[in-house]
Amino acid sequence: MPQKPLVTMITESADCAWEPLSRREKVPCDRFKHAALAYNGFVYVHGGRQDTALGDFWRYSIGLGRWEQLPSCRQAPDKLEGHSMVAHQGALYVFGGMVDFGGNRENTPLWMYCTETRRWCEVKAQDGQVNRPTNRKGHSAVVYQAGMFVYGGYFDIEGTVEEFWVFYFDTQKWAPLSPHTRGMGPGPRHGHSCVTHNAAMFLFGGLKNMAEQNDFWRFDFRRHNWSIIKTSFGPPRSVGHGCVVHRGCLWLVGGGLPSRPPAHNFWKFDFVSRSWKKISRDKQRVDYARMYHCVVAVGGRAASSTRASPLCSEHSGSPGGDSSVQKLHSFRSRGSGRVTSTSNLIEMKTLNERPASPVLCACPFSSGAEDQRLLTSYENESFTLLEEEEDDDYSQTAGPCGDAAEQDDVLLMIGGRPLSRHCEISVNRITLE
Repeated sequence: MPQKPLVTMITESADCAWEPLSRREKVPCDRFKHAALAYNGFVYVHGGRQDTALGDFWRYSIGLGRWEQLPSCRQAPDKLEGHSMVAHQGALYVFGGMVDFGGNRENTPLWMYCTETRRWCEVKAQDGQVNRPTNRKGHSAVVYQAGMFVYGGYFDIEGTVEEFWVFYFDTQKWAPLSPHTRGMGPGPRHGHSCVTHNAAMFLFGGLKNMAEQNDFWRFDFRRHNWSIIKTSFGPPRSVGHGCVVHRGCLWLVGGGLPSRPPAHNFWKFDFVSRSWKKISRDKQRVDYARMYHCVVAVGGRAASSTRASPLCSEHSGSPGGDSSVQKLHSFRSRGSGRVTSTSNLIEMKTLNERPASPVLCACPFSSGAEDQRLLTSYENESFTLLEEEEDDDYSQTAGPCGDAAEQDDVLLMIGGRPLSRHCEISVNRITLE
């Protein structure tokens, strides 16, 4: 019986080539409304929905082409859907997505996962902090400098919100954001997408008061205001699409209207020319008709910083450390368009030059000297930590070896509706021009 394919690799000059995953491997089931990201040589996938909400946690080794289900624990999040997941300095942060019932309405669901020790801890709101976001789904979350910025979302029948929050990683505190341009902005929104680029957050589409949108907004972290980006040509109204910044452009994949089948959307926004370009489906030979999927960028120009989070304390000789992040591999393709064997992969090293040592998760934050160097106010972050922007731009333009041109640049479209026929998670690989 032939093996079922996991990853489809696409090139402009070749037909689709399939790289099967060994049937001895355990793989996650297909899903939608999950959370996924690429970080330090792995793709992490958490939760989502198939027939019911899911609470499993997986990672895919880009170099080894292998899935691994990560163990759960008492501190790990339960079944979630419509949640978000971001990465910051060696830790993953999962927010929102709890099952709808009255007891969850006022919760502030936030968890942190240390990638080195593979340990979860729940990040609880500090005592006395009344001003904090509550449970929600369909929101967006992005990282800028020392904060996670959360916009919009909904909770059951109570409707969509236009709340804008920031969570400061160093102090573990939430704060609401009130942009200077009050009355101007995306408004109540869910099912949209957000990315960051060059000291700004870009928001596209989603549902506003149950009406589909194709508006495009920019939030300036320095000036603390919203502005709308108007173009003569661009994507149609869309909900449940995926967006990622890669090679200095924003890539929008999939999505559509809730009352119709998913659309074959594949668009690129050039930040320099401020213009959209529709990518021809004929050239790419891939079906983008998916909704509520995840899109991540991997390859030479999608490297991630490996600096340790202030939530984690370094300890040598601690068990459970993940030494595999010290050796990364990239997808490589040949003229035939097929993935090379693991033995032929180009070896890369991470940006972290410190000795490899596992870290232990510590909640709350320790009060060491490293913590004291971090700024805590929004204004200080926006105006004095501009070197962090350079780090972000570098992670989009250079690989761990510093030679992005030698590595493939690809997007992975993970899961989404409709679910795959065989109920193994669908991963479409798109090689960029």
